[in-house]
Order: sequence, then structure tokens, then C-alpha cells
Amino acid sequence: MANTATATYNSLIPGYEIKVNNSFVLIRTAQSEAFTIRDRLNLIFSDANRDLEFITASYTSGLYVVCGPLVRHNTGDTTYFNGNQSVPEKVYETTNWSDSGTASTQSAIVTITGTGSTPWLEAFQIANRIRAAINLNFNTIDGNSTCSTFVEPANKQSAVASVISSSAILQYYAAPTQGTTPTGNNLNKNVLNGEVLHSQDLTAAMTSTGQWHTLYQNKFVKVTNLQNVSKSLVVRVTDQAPTNQGIELTYRGYLELGSPGTGANKVKIELLAT
Repeated sequence: MANTATATYNSLIPGYEIKVNNSFVLIRTAQSEAFTIRDRLNLIFSDANRDLEFITASYTSGLYVVCGPLVRHNTGDTTYFNGNQSVPEKVYETTNWSDSGTASTQSAIVTITGTGSTPWLEAFQIANRIRAAINLNFNTIDGNSTCSTFVEPANKQSAVASVISSSAILQYYAAPTQGTTPTGNNLNKNVLNGEVLHSQDLTAAMTSTGQWHTLYQNKFVKVTNLQNVSKSLVVRVTDQAPTNQGIELTYRGYLELGSPGTGANKVKIELLAT
């Protein structure tokens, strides 16, 4: 079924309410910004081959964003998962932010700007509201006809509650070379909390050592590059990493953290406050 985004002025706010299929998504006070977001959404919606299940919160050029990665059915790309299941789409594509103005390559939706103290939360919630409102072009990887929403953590404050590790091992997964051949580097389609892995999302796996994966599952954590402390990201823990492997970021998270390399003593990990 078709999807439609609208942007309508509401004098009671005052501001422009952006809706998808008549469901509220976000508000913007500037008409130009509201119309841009509306038009970006409608461009993505006009691509009949787009897998809308991959709409997600991400990060680019120092800002948290919402994007619709270029995961497309019926275009010759096939991604392989463990269990020899193949999916007619390229899940681990590298472009999370293209404002091309062309339906088949448009991925940009919303940039989170302003002075808010929790931009990662705003991006996450906007992505979830879009996901709740859309009609999918075809069933999800799991065979569902409706798009699921992500698990929202309870710890939504910008303040740090505790330091998990002042010097942790860093790894990454969902790189472009993974999932694009039927052999080697294959990944399960589902992460530990039941969601499908979104390589452009700001999510992470935490090691089973010390029960980190249990303690911090579905929590927001702040990850800082120890080689360049100006580079930090807030990510959501959704998966389990192997023993003694610290934290694994998605490939997008790893790139936006400044590609600090993998191994020991790469990142500081902090738990955000509830």
C-alpha cells in the first residue's frame, strides 16, 4: 500500500506537523525544513523497491539523523545470512545519507539540529514513529507484513550514571563485505533482543564476559574514542558479543567514531542515566 507524508501548519503549536499516513511523526517550526522532510519521505515512499523496514536513526557529519538506507528488493542484490537464508536485498550497503532528490537513491530524511541535550533520543523516537506509521512494500526479512518498532531504552538522560569501562576492547560488525557473499563473514539476521540487524543504526553488541550483554541490554551507552576524545557516540545495546570482546559497534558507528582501529584499549564506555 502507498505511503504519504504531509506537513500542515498548526497554529496551536505553533508549527508544522509532519505526519505519515495521518500519524504524527514530528514538528518543525520552519516551513522550509518541514517541507524538505515531507518531500524526502515522499521520495523514499515513491521507490516501490525500497525496503522500508530499514528506516533507522543514524549519524553523519557530526549530527544524529534519521535515514532510509538504500536497501532495495528486485535490484539484483542478494544478502546471505546464517542458515543459508538469502534475502533479495543488500542489507549492509554503505550509504546512510544521500540527499539526491531521486527516488532510487534518496536516503536522507531528518537531521537533528538545535540545542537539545539528547539528539540521539530524538532521532530514535522519530525513526520509531515513522516505522509505526508506514505500510511496507513487501514483507520483512522475518516474513511479517507490518514494520516493527525498536525497543526504547529507559535510560534517556544525557548525564552519565556510571563508567562501564575506562578502556575497553572495540570491534565492529555488519561491514559492507559481510552478507554479500554466500561464504565467510555471515551474520544472523536477528540480534539478541529480537530485532533485525541494521548496519546503519547506532546499535552495539556487548561481551558476554561479566554478563555485560545482560546488564546493558536495551540500554543507551556512550562510547568515546580514546585516541580522539572529541569523537563519541550514544548507541543502543541490542546484541551479544563474544567472550572478552568488549563492545562491537555497527560499521556505521565505527566509522562515525573515527575508525579508531580494533582491539584493546580503544574506547571508554559509559552508561547513561535513567
